[in-house]
Amino acid sequence: MRIVVVGGGVLGLCCALELSEAGADVVVLDRDAEPGGASMANAGWVVPVLSAPLAVPGIVASVAKQALRGRSPVAVGPRVTPDLLGWGAKFLRNANPKTHRDGLRALLALGARSTQQFGELAGRGVEFEMHRRGLVIAARTAAGLHEAFELAEAAERAGYAGAYDIHSGGSLRRLEPALADDVAGGVHARDEIHVRPESVVAGLHAALESRGVEVRRRVRVLGVERDGSRWSAVTSAGPERADRVVVAAGAWTGEILRGLGVAVPLQPGKGYSVTATGTGPAPRHAMKLLEANVACTPFAGGLRISGMFELAPGSAAVRERALRKVRREARKYLPGWRPAEPGTMLAGFRPSTPDSLPIIGPVPGADGVFAASGHGMLGLTLAPATAQALATLITTGSAPVDLAPFEVGRFGRRTGAAQVAARFEQGN
Repeated sequence: MRIVVVGGGVLGLCCALELSEAGADVVVLDRDAEPGGASMANAGWVVPVLSAPLAVPGIVASVAKQALRGRSPVAVGPRVTPDLLGWGAKFLRNANPKTHRDGLRALLALGARSTQQFGELAGRGVEFEMHRRGLVIAARTAAGLHEAFELAEAAERAGYAGAYDIHSGGSLRRLEPALADDVAGGVHARDEIHVRPESVVAGLHAALESRGVEVRRRVRVLGVERDGSRWSAVTSAGPERADRVVVAAGAWTGEILRGLGVAVPLQPGKGYSVTATGTGPAPRHAMKLLEANVACTPFAGGLRISGMFELAPGSAAVRERALRKVRREARKYLPGWRPAEPGTMLAGFRPSTPDSLPIIGPVPGADGVFAASGHGMLGLTLAPATAQALATLITTGSAPVDLAPFEVGRFGRRTGAAQVAARFEQGN
């Protein structure tokens, strides 16, 4: 069976590895010149405890309050389109207790073995940097401390099986001495891990190469078409024929599926990161700085600070002003650490659905085409689980986990064949 995987991020590469090991003849098509895409800019967390959907009840009031204080981690770029407005309306409809609770349960069920699965990848010969120190959720205020407790307790009620400890300010600083004296306390989720995304991408590339899987870069996939009894990925380099196609193209997945008449409302949530060496005490743990909604991740030879969720971004460029804001917020929690260099600044697009659940599974009306995208800020956490479920579904017809909450067709169909065809022609 010949399978084309569209997308060269961690998710696409994990899918290619699972399919290859199941005996398929796989080729990966990647639109980017450099490997990894948005995967390279993320915090590197594998954290099922933070599986809660973004559409939290009361999110509008919360974001508005943070914006008034100049601290909102959410921004809207200059390109506000009808698609974004429609996405926003759906997002707000999902910000209710039942939908949020059901979404959390579904995401925890999918990612229940995420940390073990990264260990299994390493055991299968995929080489990458991995740290098993857990995740610290640090809060500077009493309200933030309550929110940290609620995050962990809500995850536990929804099925999270990891161990976590609740700390006062003093005990949290003993665990993580890099934290400021005024930190009120927090949560230490002991079973979470963090990995260096660049090393995961490099390790997956090496593993695929050793198995004879070709990864072609600078190949833009414009759509997927019928080719007799098979399928053809329509690309900038010509058609690529296959028995099955897996579209794991991140924020561009919706555009690729448009020609098949499928509505996939993905919005790119742009995030920023900077990785640098520094002076002073650096954290030993991956940390969520709660009120600032900033991520800090220690790697061998540097600290990564990342944050922001920018909808409708104008371009893929790094906005240094946004990064300065992220760094400024992190300094309130880590007063002793200072960067010794400008560091490596990156930006990436996190594909996000209005219900915060990914799309995973067969594309309706296109037998043989599958999709995997929309994981938002859980792309790295859920990549191995998604890949294993999808590869098993493709090769055996059944999945090892319930994929019903992640159905590709849950957002409906586009409105007319002529309109679909016109839009597809514009994309070409």
